[in-house]
Amino acid sequence: MNNCNLMQLFRILLIVSFSLGSMLSIGRAEMAKKYEPQIIKLQNWLFKNSDLATGLPHSHVGDERFENWAITYDSAVVVLAYVATGRIKEAKKVLDFYINTPNVWRLGGIIEAVNPTNPVLGEDWSVRTGSNLWMGIASFHFYKATGETRYLDFAKKLADLAISLQNTTKNDSNFGGIRLGPQGGPNVASDQHLGYDKNQPSFYDVFATELSIDAYTLFNMLYQETKDTKYSKARSMALNWLKRVAYNKEEHRFNRGYVHGVDPTVATDIHSWGISALGVDILDTFEPGFAEKMSEFVGKNCVSEVSYTKPNGKKINVKGADFVDYKTAANLGREPLVSPEWTFQLINAYRKLGLDFTKRKNSKKASEYQKKQEELIDNMLSLSIKQDDTLAYPYATRSEAIIGHEYNTPRENNYSCIGVAYAILVLSNFDPLENLNER
Repeated sequence: MNNCNLMQLFRILLIVSFSLGSMLSIGRAEMAKKYEPQIIKLQNWLFKNSDLATGLPHSHVGDERFENWAITYDSAVVVLAYVATGRIKEAKKVLDFYINTPNVWRLGGIIEAVNPTNPVLGEDWSVRTGSNLWMGIASFHFYKATGETRYLDFAKKLADLAISLQNTTKNDSNFGGIRLGPQGGPNVASDQHLGYDKNQPSFYDVFATELSIDAYTLFNMLYQETKDTKYSKARSMALNWLKRVAYNKEEHRFNRGYVHGVDPTVATDIHSWGISALGVDILDTFEPGFAEKMSEFVGKNCVSEVSYTKPNGKKINVKGADFVDYKTAANLGREPLVSPEWTFQLINAYRKLGLDFTKRKNSKKASEYQKKQEELIDNMLSLSIKQDDTLAYPYATRSEAIIGHEYNTPRENNYSCIGVAYAILVLSNFDPLENLNER
């Protein structure tokens, strides 16, 4: 092929590449435009229910037990929602609070919940790896949006906390797994234990599947950005743990984790996050079709249509994801419920499946997952609660219900910033666990 033909081929490839990129970009913009009225109202709710001085969101509005609380994971997802919609000033304000406030740091990480209106600040002094990893993911996305290296450094600091909590003993069954948190201080026996109960497992002895997924995501982002091999090594170790410990071969899903042995309990979120973070190709290395099999398991066992009465008395039926499967809910003595947050996570998983099958030129499967995505979006929009010029969400369709993962849902007539933030992410076509190089 002569030079003239080569140059012509290069121009064609360049035009095709630009066109494909433009099409993908338009797709995201079109979705955000389609839901712009809802996104604006959701943002208005966040603005009205955040601390003026620090920008920290109020996690559970309407439950006086958590008045003015800002849970660290919630703050991280709110930052991501601001980044997704170009609200850089608001995102920066929240991140800077955590970077610049010494009282929120303990045992090498950020504590679980703060109250910026309280001089003592801390509300939950435990340090958990998951919320720190999510803050790192949020800071990395902010760095990519702004180019400010201070936030890359913050993401590295939080990733390094997770690396310090990664099991590096090769002959240990949990090699590569990420611990739920650091060991506690010497003065309180129940410090860094589940439920602040010294008779319950220590965070240091718990290996949760969600942590290896979160860690894989942040390690992958940092390695691609810095090419520092410590992140690629830690990423590979986390993936190895997921294949050896989290993978439930018999039921084609993920176990919840490991506590004195494999914990086979069903947790809906880890399946959605696993699909978003790893995608079809990597999950195929567990077993062929694993991503779809996990999606099918969640659809059959964790998604329900339930009745919900809105604060204005209107009754609706809404379809969405529970925190656990039907069997676990029944064993807990409760009916199925719907979590907006976990449903939005599942919507993003369907989005990822659609994108991956589009790349594989399987338009039939891509269309199927797009329909699943759209169906759940419609259900979540019907669940939203209008308040003046805002839209809000309850934490779940049942109040004070046993979740099945350590906590209960908040009291009746509460509103949840995490549900609102996840709604913004989904309606903006933004998945924070997505490989940034694939955008």
